[in-house]
Amino acid sequence: MQKRLKFLPGKQKEFLEEIYKKSRLSTKELAEIADICPRSFRDWRREKLTLTLKTAETFCKRFSVRLPEEKEIMMERWSIFKRNVSKKGGIALFKKYGSPATKEGCHKGGKKAFAILRRKGIIPSCKSYYFPNYFCKELAEYVGIVLGDGGINKGQCAITLNSEADRSYVDFVSDLGQKLFKEKPKLLKRKDSKAIVLYYNGVSMVKFLTKIGLKIGNKVKHQVDVPDWIKNNKKYKVVCLRGLMDTDGGVFLHKYKVNGKEYIYKKICFTNRSLPLLFYVKNTLEELGFTPKIIDKVANKKIWLYNSVEVERYLACVGTNNERLLKVKLLYNLRRVARVV
Repeated sequence: MQKRLKFLPGKQKEFLEEIYKKSRLSTKELAEIADICPRSFRDWRREKLTLTLKTAETFCKRFSVRLPEEKEIMMERWSIFKRNVSKKGGIALFKKYGSPATKEGCHKGGKKAFAILRRKGIIPSCKSYYFPNYFCKELAEYVGIVLGDGGINKGQCAITLNSEADRSYVDFVSDLGQKLFKEKPKLLKRKDSKAIVLYYNGVSMVKFLTKIGLKIGNKVKHQVDVPDWIKNNKKYKVVCLRGLMDTDGGVFLHKYKVNGKEYIYKKICFTNRSLPLLFYVKNTLEELGFTPKIIDKVANKKIWLYNSVEVERYLACVGTNNERLLKVKLLYNLRRVARVV
């Protein structure tokens, strides 16, 4: 925008009248010097429009005419005038159309701005990954892990594990990601807890995961379920069950005494607040010949395998990639040996 001069009322007309007298030129000729149309020049003369600084300086130099005031004062007056007019215009638009900063407008503007910045190389382009072009057991297990201890938002997939209890399992999940996506996830150790986050950033990753049946957002609110392509394949169902149990499940020792005698039993428990996932675990265990019990009358709903023989068979049939579940089995065997001795 060109810089302009704001004259006091009547002074701009007087200034241009003096230009007419000294130059002895017509409106058309003066408009050509100012590089505007004659009509605009006549609007200047009527003080309908404001004179530009460049034209005023050209006229002063060419026709030996002085401005009625210092140009700095007139430029400052123009700035104040422009600011006040802009403010009035903004208020009028707001009253007529409402706020221009709508959610849709901001989203559209943000996308356009990011596209421009990526095109200019100011920010990197969207992260790209290798994605498997077919379903497989590894992908089914990864889905189970994400449904258990993972979460997806619009730009990231993250899996949160215990940095101590699941230490070896962190390596397994990282290697599984490497096998599936040809790149290991980034790791973030939280300073305020015993948690470590394995995450992949990028819209392309989120699009792939939603394409294969996972959902963005709160898993409990959405009551997420296992994708159909897993439910329709027995092998995929078993490994997905393993991924769920390795994250949201565990093997526990149940101890109690009867007539002074101590009894210890191994039990498996799966905890989740999404009913579809809970029934998926229950139904899959039943298809494999187990007798799970469901507790769904509390906030943290559970699936239990109370029979120690079934716990052993689960570890042999379904298995686990999380050593945390095997440590309880080892502890149980040590206690049995100690009791016999």
